[in-house]
Amino acid sequence: MDALRKEYDAVYISIGAHSDKKVGIEHEDAEGVISAVEMLRDVGCGKMPDFTGKRVCVIGGGNVAMDVTRSAIRLGAEKTTIVYRRRKADMTALFDEIEGAIAEGAEILELHAPESIEVDDKNRVTALWASPKMVGLIGRDGRPSPASSGSENVRIPCDVVIVAIGQGIETRYFEDAGIPIKRGVIQAADWSAVENAPGVFAGGDCVTGPATVIRAIAAGKVAAANIDQYLGFNHIITVDVDIPDPSLADRPPCGRVNMRERDAGERIHDFDIVECGMSCQEADQEAKRCLRCDHFGYGIFKGGRTTEW
Repeated sequence: MDALRKEYDAVYISIGAHSDKKVGIEHEDAEGVISAVEMLRDVGCGKMPDFTGKRVCVIGGGNVAMDVTRSAIRLGAEKTTIVYRRRKADMTALFDEIEGAIAEGAEILELHAPESIEVDDKNRVTALWASPKMVGLIGRDGRPSPASSGSENVRIPCDVVIVAIGQGIETRYFEDAGIPIKRGVIQAADWSAVENAPGVFAGGDCVTGPATVIRAIAAGKVAAANIDQYLGFNHIITVDVDIPDPSLADRPPCGRVNMRERDAGERIHDFDIVECGMSCQEADQEAKRCLRCDHFGYGIFKGGRTTEW
């Protein structure tokens, strides 16, 4: 960071969130405990782990947890169980992802918080111990917090534990360079400037935590405009064509076409795309639902501006 700041007038940090987070329970370093981030990276690179005949426990309730769950099933797992400390209704994963995992054979053990991992004399996973929870007080995020139910811990036999409780960033070197870090992410203002670091901007998952691709792209656009302003250029993006006023006369209200999915019994045997494409007629109808975002939509604007870049 020091070298970059000396060489360049502005620096944009967009490193994403590629490190895994630990649960912080006993024997988390045992053979058979896998990071969801590493597993998905390997699968994406074609390095397929062999789960044939194995019992898999997935810790977490987000989209990444559903990804590794559905991947484990495709990799031959005999039984795959999602262990989540809240209710299924409180999971942060998309509804379609949760239902897709269930349809493919995954079980969800809700209101159970992982407590420890049981290992054999060779330090290999044999079970996951979890404490039963009950619905508690509503938290700041609007979801009920899990509370102790007073019940005894439950032993869940398994051979593999996949940890999917979130992703973090490599913060140590940034902190050493004076970049402010709070709760594991870089501190940047809404308009992407890093606090107390003139000329340094940041955006994407390294600022918000794991989020969507479109939010990261939006952050990049905001940063680009604000870096342009910081450097003193103040370029204004113009459109040198006349955009005709949209006519809605031929746009009667119409339902949305939702893509169908391959049968669960078929798709669990491969990593091919799950959704079926639209027919020509369906695609034609969807195209007619266009809302003319070239006229009505302004996109995302740089800090403080609402009508222009």
